[in-house]
Parts: sequence; structure tokens; C-alpha cells
Amino acid sequence: MRALVTGASGLIGAHIACALANAGHEVRALVRPSSCRNSLADVKVTWSIADLLHAGEALDTACAGCDVVFHTAAHFAYGGISREEMHNTAVMGTEAVLRACARTAVPRVVITSSSVVFGFNHDATLVSEGKLPTPGNDDPPYVMAKQAQHRRALELARQLKLDVRLACPTMTLGPTSSRLGPSNGAIVAYLADPVRCTYPGGCNLVSARDVAIGHLQIAEYGASGNSYLLGSQNLTWRDVHTMIAELAGIAPPRIELNHTLGFLAATGEEIRAAIFGHAPLSTRQQATMIGRYYWYSHAKAATLGYAPCSARDALIETLSWLVGSPHISREIRAGLRLADDIYRFRSASLRQS
Repeated sequence: MRALVTGASGLIGAHIACALANAGHEVRALVRPSSCRNSLADVKVTWSIADLLHAGEALDTACAGCDVVFHTAAHFAYGGISREEMHNTAVMGTEAVLRACARTAVPRVVITSSSVVFGFNHDATLVSEGKLPTPGNDDPPYVMAKQAQHRRALELARQLKLDVRLACPTMTLGPTSSRLGPSNGAIVAYLADPVRCTYPGGCNLVSARDVAIGHLQIAEYGASGNSYLLGSQNLTWRDVHTMIAELAGIAPPRIELNHTLGFLAATGEEIRAAIFGHAPLSTRQQATMIGRYYWYSHAKAATLGYAPCSARDALIETLSWLVGSPHISREIRAGLRLADDIYRFRSASLRQS
């Protein structure tokens, strides 16, 4: 099979490219000129360089002859990017890819959407694939952009008579050579927090490796026009932070922040980041999501063979990478007492490499 992966330098895109290459498929990797390509340095791919919003014939060339296109390129951020840029990349970028696929007769397209397009609950009940909720005025620009992308993809699929399937990952963790991202950033934020704060609500954690395999299963066994949630475990934020604390050898959560305190803490983090010239580990946009349960069911994807590892295993892999990355300072690293499971994972990874 010949496959194109857009956004191949990102967390999910890079893992999809690796999964395809490991399965013996021919992989084309499309990235922007400025993208870091280190995560695929040892992976057999053919590079295509283009900006989706100004790709021209380069995008048609990348799509031509492909059996499937995996479109993962998007901005995943809760701050630092304008609402207009977030929307244009998600919606216009997807439209550019789908029109190129139609022109070059690509048989199947798998678009990386997001679990957040299906909303959340205010209590601990699960959300499954269903009707997309009406966007709320208090939703962060990222959520609104992904909802608009999802709707436009389905609309264009009907107009262009394309086989389009949508993968909807939850909070995805794992190694990446690109920027830290909000999901991995949530781990670093707790490691860097001297007060050890948590907050109400919850999320669903999943490994990027499993999300990548889920994309391949959707391409092979999924149905046109269908959406598939790709997640693993649903946990409260207190459970997540307690698990990070256990694996990192630091104190468990001491204080639970409400909306107001969470907003103030995020404001302080944005000011600190601006002073030191770093991306903030938490933002006021994220603070608006405090108290919500982003809990999802992946039962539909399970019918395709999707069987993710536990949230703990996803955290073990991610922490193993993070402690050796530049995203954690020397001071924070010195205060960690990593669990034996992390050392076992690192030893096993070295033996396999």
C-alpha cells in the first residue's frame, strides 16, 4: 500500500508514518518547510515539502498514486495562535487535501479529527460518536476549529464523492520531535508545579502508538462517512496527577483548584512564559475546560480490532521520553525519583533499538 501522511512531523502524524513503515507500506511524508523531521530520521519515507494553504501542484503530486491519505496536519494549541489561523489551517487545509484527493482519485482518506468535537459532560458519563454538538461561545478556538473541520470534511466528502473516515483521538501522549503540545505539556505542568495542584473533571488518556494503529485499522476496516473515537482510559484529573506523582516519585496532589483559581494560575503561567520567552504549560483557554468530563467510549473502534494499552503504560512511555528531553529542566529532573517501571521500559526500548 502507498500512503501519504500530512503533518508527518507531528505527534500523531509521525507515529502513523512509523506504523505504516513498520507494516511494510510505502510512505510519503508531507511537512512544511520549517518542520523538524528528527522523529522520522530512521524511518523509510519519501519527503514532500509543502504548506497546505499554499501547496498548489505539490499537493496533487504528493497524493497521486496513493491508496490512502492520512490527513493529520493541524494546529493543536490552546493559545499562541490566532482564532483565524487555527480555523484556516483546520478547515481550509482539510479542503485543500480533499480536493487534491478528488483530483488524483485517491480511494480512501482518513482525517484526524478530535474527540472534543463530540463534546463533554458535566458528570462522569461517557460520550460516544453521535451528532456533533452546536459550538459554544465559551469553547476554545481549537475546539471550534476541529468541529468546523469535522463538519466540512463530511460535507466535502458527499460533494466530491470521496471515501472519508474520521479518526477522533482523545488526549494523546507520546514522544515527539516537534513542540511539546498541550497533552504532553499537562504532564510537564504537574512536574513543574511546586504546590502540586489538581482540578475537578477528567480526561481520557491514550498512547500515540495506539492512536496510530487505530488510524490504520480505520483505513483498512472502517466505513466511509463514519467517525471513530480513539481513546483508552477515562480518569479524573486527580487520578491522572496521582499516577504521574507515583511514576515520577514526587508528591501527589495537595490542592484542588476551582474555575477561578485555575484561571488565575493559568494567567500567572502565561505571564511567566512571556517573561522567559517560553510557551506556557497551561493557558486561560484550558482553564475554561476545568470541571468538565472529557470521557469517551472507544467501543466502536474496538469492533475494528482497536485495543489500546492502559493510561499508566502511556504515561510510562511518555515520562521515559520526557525526562531525557529539553522540556524538563535540570532542577525539576533532579527532584524526580522515577519508578522501576520506567527504568524497565527504558531498558526494553534500548534492547529493541
